[in-house]
Amino acid sequence: MSLIEIMLALTILATALLTMGGLMFQVSRHTRESAIVGYRSAAATSAAAWVQALPWDSLNAAASCQSDSIGQFFYDRCLTVADLSSKLKRATVAIQPTGALTARPDTIIVDRNKPRLLSPLTP
Repeated sequence: MSLIEIMLALTILATALLTMGGLMFQVSRHTRESAIVGYRSAAATSAAAWVQALPWDSLNAAASCQSDSIGQFFYDRCLTVADLSSKLKRATVAIQPTGALTARPDTIIVDRNKPRLLSPLTP
């Protein structure tokens, strides 16, 4: 009788462990997707801050593609600059993931106005 009870207990345990294995796989997949979203958001924020920090006169010279990374997220960052007027430039940053963490490409558009020169002599 005890052998039947042990076999029944092992069957119940095996069923529970198989169910937990499937659940752990799903949790792992969702955690990875959440990490990718966080890394992609950090890359976009970093690219926008980088474009905002560039001097106005250096925007056109900075137009190129560079490889960059944030954590485990490796990507190519390409900057293009369009002159909309003499006082307005549009910088477009394209983020293309290249590493093991794959995500959709992202594009950030930043409009930059030419800074006004303030004279200490004007009120």
